[in-house]
Amino acid sequence: MLKKNCSYSWAYLWFLFLIFTLKIQSTLTFVLHPSFQSSGIRPFTQLFGEALDEKSDEKPDELKQYFATCIPGLAPILSEELINLGASNVEMSGPSGVSFQNDPKSSIDIGMKALLWVRTAHRIMELIVSTEDYDDWDIMDRDGLYGFIQSAVPVKSLLGDGKGGLLTLSCSTTLNGKIPKELCHSHYTGLTVKNALVDMVREIRDDGVRPDVDIVDPDVPLLLVLRGNRDRGRDDGAQASLYRILHSGGSLHKRGYRVPTVHKAAMKESLAAGLLLEAGFDKLIHDSKYTTGLPAVLVDPMAGSGTFCIEAALIAADIAPGLVRMKHYDGESERNPHKIPPVLRWRGADKMQWKEEVLAARERAAVGIKWMNELNSLDPSRCNCVIVANEMNRNAASLARGNIAKAGFSESIGLTEGDCVNWDLGGMQDSDSTKRVVVPQRTIVVSNPPWGLRLDEDIESSWLSLKSFLREQCNVTEAWILSGSKSATRYLRMKKSRSVVIKTADEDLRWIQYHVFKKKPQEKE
Repeated sequence: MLKKNCSYSWAYLWFLFLIFTLKIQSTLTFVLHPSFQSSGIRPFTQLFGEALDEKSDEKPDELKQYFATCIPGLAPILSEELINLGASNVEMSGPSGVSFQNDPKSSIDIGMKALLWVRTAHRIMELIVSTEDYDDWDIMDRDGLYGFIQSAVPVKSLLGDGKGGLLTLSCSTTLNGKIPKELCHSHYTGLTVKNALVDMVREIRDDGVRPDVDIVDPDVPLLLVLRGNRDRGRDDGAQASLYRILHSGGSLHKRGYRVPTVHKAAMKESLAAGLLLEAGFDKLIHDSKYTTGLPAVLVDPMAGSGTFCIEAALIAADIAPGLVRMKHYDGESERNPHKIPPVLRWRGADKMQWKEEVLAARERAAVGIKWMNELNSLDPSRCNCVIVANEMNRNAASLARGNIAKAGFSESIGLTEGDCVNWDLGGMQDSDSTKRVVVPQRTIVVSNPPWGLRLDEDIESSWLSLKSFLREQCNVTEAWILSGSKSATRYLRMKKSRSVVIKTADEDLRWIQYHVFKKKPQEKE
């Protein structure tokens, strides 16, 4: 009789256990519904975070979704760079952004590789979570944003260091379109995200320790992007995406080779690199190395502080911009954030891949510099890559020399001082003359002449000098001119071949291609 009662008791206990399990599953499903998430109610698994599986919130490498930003107009070039590096699912998002993923068949973290090699990006970041992954989830106010962050963000993998400690963080905000009034202040909106994450950590940990904020060199630099719903046909609410940026130490366009004094019309390094890639300078270098073996020539008759020439030298020498940032970092942080970027500090980071990528990049740079400065085997009168520049303004020329020296290209870039109309490149010599710097069909001329935004003096005379220089010294070349003024461009009196729209400093610029041929003399009647 006792054994029979015991068996009934065990059966009754199993029955209660099954009922309890079903109730938990029902509650979990109920709480996870978007309508309750947006009200700030947190899921069961996060309310009892100490019971979470440490690996449950980590994404497989092949599912990582990255996003890179650039100067408006350079997205096609950035896309091409990423494809060449091995990124998959590369898609442009407007003129200044590109989304991409790892190649599922490769073990390489493409975000880490892009951080080292991409020349045109300003930011590279990984998507953590977005409201667009959920149905009918709109952010209406700070409470809704707070609830979304707490409900959707995998806080353990985001802020845990994998050793029981916590990573430092920062949070900035970008607002696009019509945003609910309560969310329009970017500082307080970012503070809402930070508070939501910190509160989650406090509840999960028994010791009450919270992650610290670091605005100089955070381990996890976060970016919240809010987009108004107008493009979805609605005037209320916003969509939110939270990213973690792979790098700190400022925008990636800052290579670090500029001397402390900066030219007032200095071009961003990323813009110069993007325009050179648009002009096909990288393809000219590739052709010289692997196809024709003929030298490649770049000419800048109005060099300013030398940005075009330096970026061209980095491309020709196959030097990763990430290596340049590592070498020249001079910021507030005691730790060099380019040698040890935030992406290396995240839980599960492949530190060995970064070490191998950096080592391979240094080997490529050594080979590239040697090739660039070697005499060309088919034309021993010049090096494999010839880069020459000219600048009329004495102060600007001084800055250019300083930048060129700091970048390590004093022996690779020739710089003269004076009006380009008097700059003799041997243009009057025969096309096959060794005295002629320009090599027909192997030379790209680039220039950023004054057109009125930052430099508004001697505009007409500068463009007329450029016109004479192109006609007299650059026969059978390809010229690319950056201009923000149609009236200034007309001084050239040349027919353009192509025009690419670039937007910077709230100005619409044109990167204009010309094919230069010697003007035929008019026959006398």
